[in-house]
Parts: sequence; structure tokens; C-alpha cells
Amino acid sequence: MLVAEQIAKTYRGKGKSSLVHAVHPTSLTFENGRRYALVGESGSGKTTLARMLTGITRPSSGRITLDGQDVFSFRDRRELYKKVQLVFQDAGSSLNPQMTVYDLIAEPLRNLLSLSGKAEHEKVAMLMERMRLPPELGRRKPRELSGGQQKRVSFARAIGIAPALIILDEAISGLDVIIRKEILELLSDFQEDSGCSFLLITHDIDVALFMADTIFVMKDGTIIERVNYSGSTDCFKHEYSRRLLCK
Repeated sequence: MLVAEQIAKTYRGKGKSSLVHAVHPTSLTFENGRRYALVGESGSGKTTLARMLTGITRPSSGRITLDGQDVFSFRDRRELYKKVQLVFQDAGSSLNPQMTVYDLIAEPLRNLLSLSGKAEHEKVAMLMERMRLPPELGRRKPRELSGGQQKRVSFARAIGIAPALIILDEAISGLDVIIRKEILELLSDFQEDSGCSFLLITHDIDVALFMADTIFVMKDGTIIERVNYSGSTDCFKHEYSRRLLCK
């Protein structure tokens, strides 16, 4: 379970005394085996919040714990990354252009798990099949892949170590509707099979409605609404949330 207690992030502005409040004090709990979504427009603070939850950015105040341990207290960061994975928006820039698809998928397995060469090969093959990546792509470099294929490689890297929580930061944006739906269905199947949790961060509330059972709505660095979604949008009460639904 990942718990954020009154976390906030403040940056220095251009003036000496000015401050930018990227995220106002926020408390969130992510239980095991659940599907969450964080919805908000660009600049609302979603990515900053994601980077804090995954231990990349330290909050200005507040505390984040994973199974009771402060995420910034892990001496070996690999122990944290075994449990929490972040998939970035721009798959192309997050993949090492010098590595083959096989090595990109195998890299987190080598760094975080102790697998034999045979077990690694079988695991990579299974992950490629699960993400519907043809075996022959294993020898290619990221630049030789389509945008959708690059996204699938990023997802394969994240799910391979079976983390407890996967955070997807606008990870399906920029894809056409058909490919996006296919990838969302693959992720949904994986979540059901593995029992992991995921937090889908998106500006598209329709994606959140398709994937999540708990939805947080964020505006200007503040979570303004938390709803348990079960098929009816009547659960959204805030005026801003209703506007997103009408876009």
C-alpha cells in the first residue's frame, strides 16, 4: 500500500520572494489490487505528484510511505523500484536508442531480479507476446519502431518485474483511438491477472472512466474531487469535473 500524507511541492519563482505551489498539501492512499486514475488539464500538477509518489522528486513537506516505509529511506533504490514503476509519456525519449528491444525489456529484469539466462529469455519472450510485439522486433532499436510499439516496450519493461503499483503518466497520449484502446485492454488484463494496482494519469477523463474504479480530479495543484466510479458519471459533483465530462 502506498500512502501520501499531506505532501506538497513548492518551487522558487522568478522573483526572490515568489513561490510556485505546484502541488498543495494532498493526502492519497493507493490500496493493493485497485485501479486509480488522476485526471486534470496540463499544468495542474499531475506529473509533479507522480514524481513524488515514485520517489523521484522529494516533497517540500509531507510524507510518502510504501508498506509503512518512507520511500526516501530506501538505501537500495532497487528495492523501491521492484515495487513501484513509472511509465513516462514520451516512450521514445525514455528508451535507450543504442539498445535493442530485447535488451530494453531485459534490462529491469537483470537489475532487479535474479534470473538465469534461460529464464530471462523466456520472460522477455512472454512479455513481448503479452504486449503483442512480434519476436523479430527483439533485434531492432527504438528508432525502428512505431510510436505504439515504443509504448508497448515501455509497458513490457514496467510489468516484467511484477510491481505492486504501476504509475502511467500520460503514457497512452498521442496514440490513435484503436491502438490506445488495445493497449488499455492489455493493461487491464495484466492488472486482473497480476493483482497489481495502477494509477493512470491523464487529461482525458474518458480514458479514466474506461480504466479506473477510483478517480481523482486535480486542478491548480489541488485534488478537488475523489470519486468511486461504478458506471454512472452522477458521482462527479464538482463543477470543474462536470466541465471535463462535457469536453
